[in-house]
Amino acid sequence: MPTFDNPVEDAMEASAALRGLAHATRTFDNPAETYPVLGELLAGVRSLRQVLDQLSAAHIEARSRAHTDAGSQPSGATAALAAADELHQAGTLLDTVHERVDAAMSQSGRIAWQRAPDPFDAPDATRATAQAGELKLTVWPDVPLGEHQRYAYRIENPATGQSVEGRDLFTGVGAPVSPKRALRELAVFLSAAGDARQFAIDHPGQHTDNDAAFPDWVADAARQHPDAFTELIDHHPNLPEKPGGRRWVSVVFLQGEEADQVLDIIEREGTDAAIEHLTGYDLGEETTQAALENGYVYDQPPTGALDRTATRDVYTLTYSPFLGHVSLLRTHDAIPDPALLDIDTPAPARRTVERAPVRAGRAEAMDWFARRPGTSASSGRGLAL
Repeated sequence: MPTFDNPVEDAMEASAALRGLAHATRTFDNPAETYPVLGELLAGVRSLRQVLDQLSAAHIEARSRAHTDAGSQPSGATAALAAADELHQAGTLLDTVHERVDAAMSQSGRIAWQRAPDPFDAPDATRATAQAGELKLTVWPDVPLGEHQRYAYRIENPATGQSVEGRDLFTGVGAPVSPKRALRELAVFLSAAGDARQFAIDHPGQHTDNDAAFPDWVADAARQHPDAFTELIDHHPNLPEKPGGRRWVSVVFLQGEEADQVLDIIEREGTDAAIEHLTGYDLGEETTQAALENGYVYDQPPTGALDRTATRDVYTLTYSPFLGHVSLLRTHDAIPDPALLDIDTPAPARRTVERAPVRAGRAEAMDWFARRPGTSASSGRGLAL
């Protein structure tokens, strides 16, 4: 709750509220809710404009108390006036933001949103259904999120009447995959949840990355019928066979300072040297299994509009000097061998550092897809095909 008299505490609460709003507005089940959200944002912009003006005034009024770390009062006063000027300029820029949001709200108010059709009224061609043990699985295409295709799903236990739905089954950048293919990938995640449930039973007090990915009753059903999910993943007669072409698994994704180091290698020595450096993250079968469990498997190396690519033997490097990220992928069925690349001293093996891939138009270091089914919005990853 706001204190109305403690600026530090109220600023912290406002920051936390905006973080919560950023997560909550990733999807809108009812698009009509965008209108009241815009109204609150408009009020927030006005308040933020006032805050910036008041912060600017505080720097000016108290400039006689401003000193540098070295004790210089004139330099401290100069810094206070400069800060006040920047804050005033920021407030002026918010006037334009206010005008644009106000115009958007005016246009949004003219829209009469219609009820979304029930996905279960759609033709069978747009959804896929299969039975795995006690569970009935249904997957259908949902509204894309940015450049990423998205699928919704329903998991049911007809015997108990329990069911759960989700909208966080994502593909990489590119054309949608078939619902049957998406269904197969959902089965992969359910199988991993069943394994995690069995591990928790066998090792009380220990946890895995797949804990709480699905409700307990779903994980238990997957644990009790592992063969059914294996068959669904590999041999289900109503699903297409796995593509005969190559598939890629993610070895590592870096951003920030770690990516800058690799980008420097690319600039100095070229992409081959960067690939050799990043192969130190490849732990072979362990990397492959981690990619399968977390959904970082692709029919084509995912790239954005600003990404550049380079390939050497079984590895594909994607990188963007503009967005500051680097990714290394390996063909799914390849056995990494340093000698394959004539690497005499490969970089020391490190556990794969995996994050949701960043693509053009996406400001990441924010993980907009950071949620596994059933988890809170602040942890884990979305399901990615």
